[in-house]
Amino acid sequence: MIAMRRLFLAVAAAVALSACGANERAARHDPELDALFVQLEQAPDATAAEPIQQAILAKWADSGSATVNVLLERATAAAAEGDEEMAEGFLDQATALAPDYAEPWRLRANIAYSSEDYAGAIDAIQEALKREPRHFGAMAGLGLIYEELGQQRAALEAYRAALVVHPNYDVALQGVRRLEPRVDGRDA
Repeated sequence: MIAMRRLFLAVAAAVALSACGANERAARHDPELDALFVQLEQAPDATAAEPIQQAILAKWADSGSATVNVLLERATAAAAEGDEEMAEGFLDQATALAPDYAEPWRLRANIAYSSEDYAGAIDAIQEALKREPRHFGAMAGLGLIYEELGQQRAALEAYRAALVVHPNYDVALQGVRRLEPRVDGRDA
């Protein structure tokens, strides 16, 4: 039973990682956001990258719809109170109103991860990345999940993918430092 579960999770992990860049057309095209990503990639260090990262997070947090923004705030509050069902209801509404918006999916992934529903978290991250393929936080989230599942090579690849977008992203840098010595030179 455990072997079957691990096999299923390994296959789900491979599918999710392969989908990370599968649908770049789905990303919202925002010239300001695009410029921020160029700056983020060129930032010489974490100190220089921090305000750029914060600007990107602020842009991602704004759906462009006051209603969707309120739904996400309510979903976040419900999740913080442990009411996952209510949070999912708000996220369903937000997704219905803004189907191309990545943040409801990122929040779903966080909720699933916190309840140890790793397959659900991977699915939600895959959906977020379809909508925003540059979502370094989602990529690093995949890395964390794969580590939990013992999929060290997949975790390392996810962290490295995050670093392509955000070379100074601390979570991904730590993941790479932690996993490279264990993974390089052998199959994990």
